[in-house]
Amino acid sequence: MTLLEPSRPATRRRAPAGTPPRRRSGVLLLPPWTRAPWLSFGQPAVILAVVGAAAILACASSSAALFLSSAASESLRVQLDAECPDAAYPVLQDIGPGRQFGGIITEPLPTDPVPNRAPQEMTEQGLAAPYLVVDSDGSVPMSNGGGNTLTHVLYRDGAQEQIAVLSRVSGEGLLFPAGAAERLNLTAGGTVQFGEAVIPVVGIYDDLFNERLVRPYWCSYTTLFLNEASVDPPPPGLVIATTPEVAGQVSAASSVPFFQTWVSPIETEGLTLSEARLITAQRDRAFDGSGIDNRFGRSGATGLLPEMVDRTTLITEGLRGPVIPIALGGSILALLLVAAAGSYWADRRVREVRLLSSRGVGPVALAGKAALELAIPAIVGTALGWLLARWLIRSLGPSPVVDASAPTQAAVTAGVGLVIGLVLLATVAGLRARGSTERTIGVKRSWASRIPWELILLAAAGASYLQLRRGDGVVIEHSVAQVNLLLVSFPLLFLAGAAVLVVRLLSATLPRLRGRAGRWRAAPYFAVSRIAASRLVSAGLLAMVSMPIGVLVYASALTDTSQFTLAAKAGVVVGSDIAVISVDRPTSSPALDAVGTIVARYPYGEVDGQDVTVLAINPETFTDFAFWDDRFAEVPLEELVAALAVDDGADGINAVAMGISDEHPVVRLGPDDLQLDVVAEAETLPGRRQPDPILMVREADLPEIERSAGRFTEIWSTTDEETVRAALPAEIRVLRVQSTDTVFRVANFLSVTWTFGYLQGLAAFVGAVAIGGLLLYLETRQRTRVASYALARRMGLSPGSHLRSLIIELTVLLGLAFVVGAALAWSAVQVVYRMLEIDPTRPPGPLLTAPTITVIAAAVATLLVALLTAAYAQRAASRADMAEVLRLGS
Repeated sequence: MTLLEPSRPATRRRAPAGTPPRRRSGVLLLPPWTRAPWLSFGQPAVILAVVGAAAILACASSSAALFLSSAASESLRVQLDAECPDAAYPVLQDIGPGRQFGGIITEPLPTDPVPNRAPQEMTEQGLAAPYLVVDSDGSVPMSNGGGNTLTHVLYRDGAQEQIAVLSRVSGEGLLFPAGAAERLNLTAGGTVQFGEAVIPVVGIYDDLFNERLVRPYWCSYTTLFLNEASVDPPPPGLVIATTPEVAGQVSAASSVPFFQTWVSPIETEGLTLSEARLITAQRDRAFDGSGIDNRFGRSGATGLLPEMVDRTTLITEGLRGPVIPIALGGSILALLLVAAAGSYWADRRVREVRLLSSRGVGPVALAGKAALELAIPAIVGTALGWLLARWLIRSLGPSPVVDASAPTQAAVTAGVGLVIGLVLLATVAGLRARGSTERTIGVKRSWASRIPWELILLAAAGASYLQLRRGDGVVIEHSVAQVNLLLVSFPLLFLAGAAVLVVRLLSATLPRLRGRAGRWRAAPYFAVSRIAASRLVSAGLLAMVSMPIGVLVYASALTDTSQFTLAAKAGVVVGSDIAVISVDRPTSSPALDAVGTIVARYPYGEVDGQDVTVLAINPETFTDFAFWDDRFAEVPLEELVAALAVDDGADGINAVAMGISDEHPVVRLGPDDLQLDVVAEAETLPGRRQPDPILMVREADLPEIERSAGRFTEIWSTTDEETVRAALPAEIRVLRVQSTDTVFRVANFLSVTWTFGYLQGLAAFVGAVAIGGLLLYLETRQRTRVASYALARRMGLSPGSHLRSLIIELTVLLGLAFVVGAALAWSAVQVVYRMLEIDPTRPPGPLLTAPTITVIAAAVATLLVALLTAAYAQRAASRADMAEVLRLGS
């Protein structure tokens, strides 16, 4: 061998003859893979990225089950709060001792009743020990020798402690209300006769309707002593039996059937749907084993809980339709962030990836290594996301109470998301790793990248809108409002397609903008140059940020519109926040005028055979307390009321009309005919409770109206019931109180608000994804950004100018995204809000309400994100080792 000959390479050592060749799967047993689960702990930035992405994914995927359970609990709570405290208690009911429920009474009831097993069965099924109620099914005739009257006989455990006893003698018998006792000249110690039976009267108590506030104990029995149509005549006297045996004696002697009802108290605070279903099933099993023999397959009274369960189930099923797709959409968007985290891993481990690739390791093995490295952070992030979802639902959801099975269902969903996320993360990491080692230079853009695929989304949005126009945006099923799924899918498709299309058009102007930026100052020049240099990335960031803004504005606008419209409908029915109604005629006083306005209602008027309602108002106080929205009429309420006092020379009484075209109607109130002159019209007037026209006049202009016309005096107030009662004279009897909270079954319409509220939650998730993507973009491009910053510093660029360029870059991008998203969302709202009619039988129609606070908060948040990310990028660039960055390159 001469000096010019190359040296012969050393002979490669051969493996022993008995060693089998390593299989491809054996790569996973090599140190780079066996140590992989612990390597991520040396990369804090990667850990944070994966934990954050996995947490957002888990939170989005697991929130649906928790939200639906929370909504069911809140629906139950709202229904329970709208009823009496014991309305939902499970009950068993039998008719009289030895009688069949629903049968025709043809023979006297036996005095020796056959006992049934109702109380025992209720306790054996796990219900609380019941209390007994015995009451007559209708009015029971009785006499005392000097007169006859009708009474309603009732026994209930503890009733004697819930009345104001005026006089009492010892012994067991009947307690008579003072009014009935006075009419019959009864006193404690006397007797009354029911058929052939003579029952002692052991006490007299004050009539329950004399109490200013009904005691909670009597809430479910108000129909027995309150006549809401009138206070005269009163209902039959409520006679209270001191023992069940006394009630049995009356039952045996009367031809009127008596009910025996066993009521089992339950804890309604924090009641969930599954618990309510269990209680209903326990009640049904108790009835089956009770021995109660009711005819016609009827099961007697059941309480309102089964009805509430059915209504809640209907509400939940209506929510499930839009909520599941919303959660799925949020999960898909979160998966994009997971994919970005996988790309970020490949970027941070690029040197190791290149080394392994140079040794023949393929993308599948690299993907497996990425999955092993990122599995622990992903699991931790999933657990944190599940906990975050529970905390968010508990804090911001419809109710903090969820079914016991809901967290488990949420955990299973989060686990499925974890598996899918790990597969996607590993796949993206493997492909990204292969791309970093097998770069192809000079390849032209494919034809697929030039096609505006977003037009497909816009076409789907158009098809959804056309289908939506053929139906209703809100479907009423069994009086429960349910949101049409198309009302959710249309904006998502429209916003996604339109945002990408607008961004594509805007990005086409970047080259021309970059050419003009050469004459600008350093900060805007660098900002525009960076935006134009990465058109695809800039366009992606624009689209990514505009989506959550658009969804947030759309959902907030429809939520505020539905809530305000429902409140307006309730306000129109009541007239104000509350209406305290009496058949007496209170007069104006300083105390009363300070808390409300007096309105005289004549609901039985007629105009040419058509029913009308006449409202006689006090113009001095009406505008202060009446509910009003300027969209109800072409002029403000103050001008309408002022028009009532204008002397137009006509003979009739000035009136403001709603629903009457006649300018000079003649209204019949009782025996009187009144000539009215319509001086103004309104599409909606407060106080409309029936689908009849309304005529509003000044009370001072009306002559004396006969009582036969039917008049109710109402005090409309924006305060509360106690305040109004305190201002009323003591002799004024309150018939009933109506408030905006009790006009509707509020639970029937909550699903509309909850659906768009959950859509707002999706916007928050998408916003988190956008922020996460922005941060990952900054981290991924940090080396290139720092290198350009280092070169610019050598040419005289100051840190302040660089920071200003970052602020301009991010503020312009995010601000433009905000404008695009908000504008597209508002255009979608303008198209669909009229379809958000939640009760077409009551005016007004949908009242568009702009989400001003939400838009301002979103704008501030967008600006804050831009400033913080710019400061973060500047700080990272300033702290970087310039020599190391320039040595490694990009």
